[in-house]
Amino acid sequence: MNPIPTGPQIKITPDMMRSFKTLTCDCGGMLFEPGVVIKKISPLVSPTSKEESYPFQVLVCKKCGKVPSEMNKTDFQGMLPDEVIAKKEMSITIK
Repeated sequence: MNPIPTGPQIKITPDMMRSFKTLTCDCGGMLFEPGVVIKKISPLVSPTSKEESYPFQVLVCKKCGKVPSEMNKTDFQGMLPDEVIAKKEMSITIK
């Protein structure tokens, strides 16, 4: 069995890392830890015709415990429940 061919490997250098954008959570946090979201697969579409669980890993902000909304727009494209997605707090000043 042949391995799947991949594109050319790019060596990331410290100088390159300095120029990359740092992902921040909507709350301002920049440290993340792994979390797991589990989706239930209906027996109607399950390959075994039984309800199954499908876990997938997400990165959760250590500051607020939510998934940055930017990741939901790109990596998960709406697969996450609203309760786990970070939202920027709107502040209104009344004078």
